[in-house]
Amino acid sequence: MAQARLTLLGLACAASLFLGTAASRADNGPHVAGAGIVTDTCASCHRMHTAQAPKLLRESQNALCYTCHGSSATGANTDVEDGIGYSGEGRKGGKAGALRGGGFEYALIDSGAASGQQSEPPNPGGSVPVLAGTAAATSSHSVDFSEQTAWGNGPISETANYGKSIQLRCGSCHDPHGNGNYRTLRAIPQESGAGGGVTILDATKYVYTTENYWQVEDANAPGFIANISAWCATCHTRYLSSTSFTDSGDAVFTKRHRTDQASQGSANCIQCHVSHGSNANAEQTSSGGVHSLEGVPAASGSYLLRIDNRGVCQMCHK
Repeated sequence: MAQARLTLLGLACAASLFLGTAASRADNGPHVAGAGIVTDTCASCHRMHTAQAPKLLRESQNALCYTCHGSSATGANTDVEDGIGYSGEGRKGGKAGALRGGGFEYALIDSGAASGQQSEPPNPGGSVPVLAGTAAATSSHSVDFSEQTAWGNGPISETANYGKSIQLRCGSCHDPHGNGNYRTLRAIPQESGAGGGVTILDATKYVYTTENYWQVEDANAPGFIANISAWCATCHTRYLSSTSFTDSGDAVFTKRHRTDQASQGSANCIQCHVSHGSNANAEQTSSGGVHSLEGVPAASGSYLLRIDNRGVCQMCHK
C-alpha cells in the first residue's frame, strides 16, 4: 500500500516542506495550547457519552492518531505510519518527502548508502540519502500500548538490570492538546518515571522532511539539538554521559560513549538514532551473534539506527 503510493517519489524529495500548511503545524488543528473556552476541536477526538476508549476517546489512541497521521489519512500532512511528509494541502499536489523521524511501519532511510566518513570525530558533513520507495521498519518505538524495554531506564545500579518495561503510545511523548513545545513534546514523557522535565522550545518554521538523514540539526529550532539528548534520557536515563568510557558504577551500563554534545555530527542521541522508526538492518555476525547495543541476544531489530549494522560508528571513527 505504502510502496505503491510512493512510486512517484523518486529521489527528488523536498527538504523544505510544510511551509504555510496549517494542517501540518505542531500546535495546530486540534493540538493548540490554550485554545480558549469556545474551542470546536474537542469533538475531533472525544465523545462525551459514546466514547470507546479511555479518556473519553472516540477510539484507541493509536488508531485515533492515525486517522490524521496514518497512511490513508488526509487530516495532517505528516504520515508517521509510512515515514512520509507531504507539502500539498490535504496531501494533494506538491511533493512527498522523507520524514526526519522515519516511520513506525515504513521508512525512507537509504541506510546502506552512507558516505562522508572522517578519520576523527565529529563528522558534520556526512550523508545518508533518502530511498526512492519505502522499506519496512525493522525497529520502532511502540504506539499501541505494547510493552517495550526502556533501555537504561532508572538510576545507576550495582545490580544488573536493563530498564523497566513500559507501555508506549503516541501520547507518551507528544501532548495531543498542544503545549507550544517542539513537536508538542511533553517535558516529561509519560511512563518514564522521570522526576524532572526537559522543555524544548518550538521551531520558528516547520520543516518535517529531509534529503539527508545524517543532517539532524534543525536550523529553525536551535534548542532542539542542544536539549534532545537530555530529553531522550528522561526515559533512557543511564545512556546520558558527558564523558566517554569512564566507569559509571552501573553493573550493565558501566562505560558509556558520550551522548550530550550539542552540534551536528557530534555525539548525541539523535545523531545515531531516529525517533519513530528505522528500516536499517542489523545483521547477525559470521559467528551467529547479533549486533545488539546492549549485548543482549535478539532475533532482529535495528535499534532505530540511521545506518545498517554499526555504520553510525564508522561515520565518525573511520
